[in-house]
Amino acid sequence: MNSIKKSDNCFNRSVLCLDGDWRFLKLTKKDGLDSLKAEAAGLDDSDWEKVDLPHTWNAEDGAAGKFEKDEGGECYYRGLGAYRKKLFLSSENYGGKRIFIQFEGANTVTELFVNGCFAGKHEGGFSAFRFDITDYLLLDKENLIAVKVNNAPTDYIAPITDQGDFTKMGGIYRDVSLIAVKPLHIDLTDFGSSGIFVTPKNITEDSADLEILIKLANDGQQDENALITVDILGSEGGTEAFASAEAALKAGQKSEIGISLLLKNPKLWDGVRSPYLYTASITVKSGGKIFDGYCQSFGIRTYRMDSQEGFFLNGRYMDLRGVNYHQDSFEKGWAMTDSQRERDYKMMLDMGCTSVRMAHYQHDGYEYDLCDRLGFTVWTEIGIVNKMSADDSETHKLSEGFAANAKTQLTELIRQNYNHPSVIVWGISNELHQMTDEIYNLYTELKAIAKKEDATRFTTYADSQFWGRFLELPGEVVGYNRYFGWYKEAGPVESFGDWLDEYHNSKETRPICVSEYGGGGAMSQFKDNINWLEEIDPWGERHYQNYQSAMHEKIWAQFSRRRYLWGKYIWCIFDFASNGRHEGDTVGQNDKGLATRERVPKDSYYFYKSVWNPEPMVHLTEKGFKKRPFEIPEVKAYSNAEYAELYVNGVSQGKICRSELDSDYSTVYVWKNVNINKDTVNELVVKAGFSDGKVIDDKAEWSGC
Repeated sequence: MNSIKKSDNCFNRSVLCLDGDWRFLKLTKKDGLDSLKAEAAGLDDSDWEKVDLPHTWNAEDGAAGKFEKDEGGECYYRGLGAYRKKLFLSSENYGGKRIFIQFEGANTVTELFVNGCFAGKHEGGFSAFRFDITDYLLLDKENLIAVKVNNAPTDYIAPITDQGDFTKMGGIYRDVSLIAVKPLHIDLTDFGSSGIFVTPKNITEDSADLEILIKLANDGQQDENALITVDILGSEGGTEAFASAEAALKAGQKSEIGISLLLKNPKLWDGVRSPYLYTASITVKSGGKIFDGYCQSFGIRTYRMDSQEGFFLNGRYMDLRGVNYHQDSFEKGWAMTDSQRERDYKMMLDMGCTSVRMAHYQHDGYEYDLCDRLGFTVWTEIGIVNKMSADDSETHKLSEGFAANAKTQLTELIRQNYNHPSVIVWGISNELHQMTDEIYNLYTELKAIAKKEDATRFTTYADSQFWGRFLELPGEVVGYNRYFGWYKEAGPVESFGDWLDEYHNSKETRPICVSEYGGGGAMSQFKDNINWLEEIDPWGERHYQNYQSAMHEKIWAQFSRRRYLWGKYIWCIFDFASNGRHEGDTVGQNDKGLATRERVPKDSYYFYKSVWNPEPMVHLTEKGFKKRPFEIPEVKAYSNAEYAELYVNGVSQGKICRSELDSDYSTVYVWKNVNINKDTVNELVVKAGFSDGKVIDDKAEWSGC
């Protein structure tokens, strides 16, 4: 998987990475630092911590499992932090240009100061944003960039207060860069977007119409007659279509121009089958000179969702199967690197995913690029989780500013990700459990904004209430979050399919998916003959890993027979930081992942790999069950082989052919009542054979007791 340099897609503008050499200080109330003028030019910051971006101050305490309240009312620090950086810019390189600073993401409220002057404020923790800092900079002199970031809970920025089962890490946790452009340029003040929007229409095998909207700005002192050219480049770089248009911009004016062109014999972005991408190379000229340029990637595809037949991409059915994914890693929490994101998506690809739900907020732009290239379809959403109102009375009155901020979050999400062919739905909320006329009306407004911004995609929401007006919330398609077989109130795992059928047949006419399902799994916990009602404690310590994998086997058997589900999303791919939890064998984490936070796969990961990925594999389960009763009720392996044979200390325990297996469990090989020797280490080997004659194996060592 090749890395993408964030500056590779622009030309005749300069992009400078600002990630290195910052000073950082946590401005805690207990130390009396919350009122410190961190932006002051004369402030001595020599004893502040040296950091590079991305950075979060909650990388450790955000997953520590603390129970005592810290500043901000959580069990980890939620408050104010300050960053400072010195920056020298020469007039030779930057003279006569407009200079913007771009933050890929900072949580939650960000205030920027340049040379002691307030230069901008952004409220929201997950979108990219920019500030024009030209008028605050001093060329050929040292400049001071100071940033205050506050992740204290609010009642007007979603997710509000303490809502959402995840740690809200503070800081400048994504990349920062400087963008310098000539006065005539593609607009960089459009909600963090590229200023370019490509809409394919009338798509056939022979042709596709491309409508390209380009937003322009003339920040110069004189009027300009701009010539905008568009080259459509194929994946190999050759020009496949070309068009141009002219626009007259007065000094200080913003404008937009639409360009239409015909692309013959288009190659389709076809998901994991063939994720073909085009590039729209845009240049802005005046007086024969190039002022600005940008290369915007995009894909051409059609899709639809049918309430009976599921999801179709480019006219063909596609099984949308995948995972929920939080931006979180064991190395640095939210302050992830692109290489770490690549590692994570490689694991999803190896498992056989075709789709991902980016929970529960806008993710880093590089993730959407990865999904475009890998062919994953994407559900992406804004941060409305559980509650819109901090008012716990029946009125649930929205706080001042909440509606405006929610609309801004949605607009940023759509405009910044409009050109990604991977994105198929805009999500408006997750597990909302408040309802009033005010909330319903705001929801209606949000859907209207989404459709105005992008008429080509569906809106959706993930529901966990399943009654009354929650079933009527606006959205063309719907997702259900339900944890059969885990939380007792949901019901036994065997009832999942019948419950879905009831809602599909009598309560919901729109296409539905399962947006969350699953259960906890501790790497160190195993037990034979588990009784779910008596021996699984969802909120406590008993999270047996072999129960998790058996539960997923039973759930998938039901899902695989229900084609009407337009998508199935496991909660979740990796354990992640959720500081209030203390469950299974971890603290400060939600352990429902198919792999640990350290990216070690659990047995359930290999179950899905055996079902979803056709590459030959075999996995002997319960390797961590090192010391176990010598009379083992069952030994299990996952494999997509034609047969599997188990050996204990070199002695065959039987060969099972795939044709003998239940069709619902055709990759689950089970040997019943296997004995191992007491008080010694036993070697178990499963050999799996394939139709081409290939044989692979997997091993475990267990001691009998």
